Amino acid sequence: ANEARFRSLVQNSSDVILVIKPNGTIRFVSPSVARVLRYDPAPLIGRGFIELLDQEDRDRARTYLRDATENIGVSPPTEWRFRQPDGSSLHAEVIATNLLHDPTVRGIVLNTRDVSERKRLDEQLTHQAFHDPLTLLANRALFRDRLDHALQQRRDEPVSVLFVDLDDFK
Repeated sequence: ANEARFRSLVQNSSDVILVIKPNGTIRFVSPSVARVLRYDPAPLIGRGFIELLDQEDRDRARTYLRDATENIGVSPPTEWRFRQPDGSSLHAEVIATNLLHDPTVRGIVLNTRDVSERKRLDEQLTHQAFHDPLTLLANRALFRDRLDHALQQRRDEPVSVLFVDLDDFK
């Protein structure tokens, strides 16, 4: 009964669960991979996990997985972009659990959650914080941020700021 309950929970999870070997080869993938990442689960078995990631995230992922392999327990969450079969990217939060010592698992368990909507909202909020809602031009907060950055980068070189004040327009 416990095994059937566990199987049902994994198969109906909204998160993708993967079990990978220390070398990165996928040993198990939950059926939710079809819904979340849009991959057929069966062909993923035996494939390298890193191949599923966006090129720019692969080195960070290798380092993260190496650390997860060397340390027993749960690793801190990280975010990677997964390449989907149609070429688009999906932002996901991943948590690794080292269960290499567990004879029933013998692998690194990756719990993967789609956070694309959260990323879009973060980008939208950032844009709203730094741009005027009417004109969509950069606002004072963005100006101040860029100015602070420029001042930190200067090497005893003069910095000039031109201020143009239009009546009733800030």
